[in-house]
Amino acid sequence: MKPFTFYLLPFTAAMVLAVASTIAAAPLVTFPEDRSFLPKSWTEAPIHASIEPLDAKLRPAALGILDAAVAKYPEKLRQRYLGGIAVVGSLRFYDVGYGGTYMANSRRIVLVYRESFDARGFEQRFHHEFSSILLKQNETLFESDRWTAANDPAFAYRAGGIVEEQDGDRSEATRVLAAEQEKTGGSGSSLLQVDTELMKLGFLTPYNRVSIEQDLNETAAHLFTNPDLWDYCRRYPRIDQKVHVLVDFYRRLDPQMDRLFFRRLTLGPTSTPEP
Repeated sequence: MKPFTFYLLPFTAAMVLAVASTIAAAPLVTFPEDRSFLPKSWTEAPIHASIEPLDAKLRPAALGILDAAVAKYPEKLRQRYLGGIAVVGSLRFYDVGYGGTYMANSRRIVLVYRESFDARGFEQRFHHEFSSILLKQNETLFESDRWTAANDPAFAYRAGGIVEEQDGDRSEATRVLAAEQEKTGGSGSSLLQVDTELMKLGFLTPYNRVSIEQDLNETAAHLFTNPDLWDYCRRYPRIDQKVHVLVDFYRRLDPQMDRLFFRRLTLGPTSTPEP
């Protein structure tokens, strides 16, 4: 029998592109089995991050919701700013349950999904976290003075800074969430319930009052998903002003993301400009 002959072929441009395409095709949404994907500093004291993997039978539903959510952004924007989404069954920091978080440097998002979650609520968590990445990467494009002008002059957020400043070993958002979980014995989701009395003051939910970042996050969550937001804008001038500022921020990231773009996302493609 003749011995096998091996040929060493030079890499061509086409072969290099094929390898690059394979790397680029890595899935955007992943389902980690352990916490090794988190920064090491998060797994140590005092944060002690922990996760539970998402049950395999729930993964297709979570993936379908996220595929639709990601598709709402212009392709160039998501390619530049979204490094990946990790979906888990539970997430805890400082022994406090979280619904999601983000890793600014790697531009990755971590989200919790459960069978009991409704699709809109889960999608809102994605837009909430992604808006933080966009804000942190483009803080100079956000008009914070216009935003805070929509609040009562006597109001002060619980945490300072545009991107929420951390005081001590915990963010103010963590403290608020921990207090709500201890008070109610639940997940703290009541903090995200829309409140028409708060809307008179310029806030969609109690959580919006924590910081500018959280205020922006929750406004973004509704901007991408909630058709009722336009009625809130009509009825509550302070909400309308913040939506204007937020739309201007997104429009600076991509010119097509104007107010009509967002109206069509939530009201349908036949939606017309506001009178």
